[in-house]
Amino acid sequence: MQVVRKHTESITNPPTVASAESIAMMQDDQRVLIDALRRLALRQREALVLRHWLGLRESEIAAAMGISVGAVKSHTARGIATLAKAMEQRR
Repeated sequence: MQVVRKHTESITNPPTVASAESIAMMQDDQRVLIDALRRLALRQREALVLRHWLGLRESEIAAAMGISVGAVKSHTARGIATLAKAMEQRR
C-alpha cells in the first residue's frame, strides 16, 4: 500500500519546475551572496559558516574559534547584517 501511495502522490503532486528566469535570478542572488561572504571579515565568515553550514551551537563555535560566546554572537550578528545589507543593495 505504501508503494501505491508513493506513486499516486507523485502523480497528483507533480514536482514544481522553476522557470528559466527564476533560475537565473536565483543564480544571480547566489553570486551576490557568495561575493558578500568573501568580503566579510575572516572571523565573521568563520562564525557564520560554523553556525549555518555546520549547524554548531554558539558554545561549540566559541570553543572551535577560541573566543567567548559573546564574541561569537557579535561576529555572527555583524556578518548577518553585512550580508543582509549587500542583498538589499542589490534590489
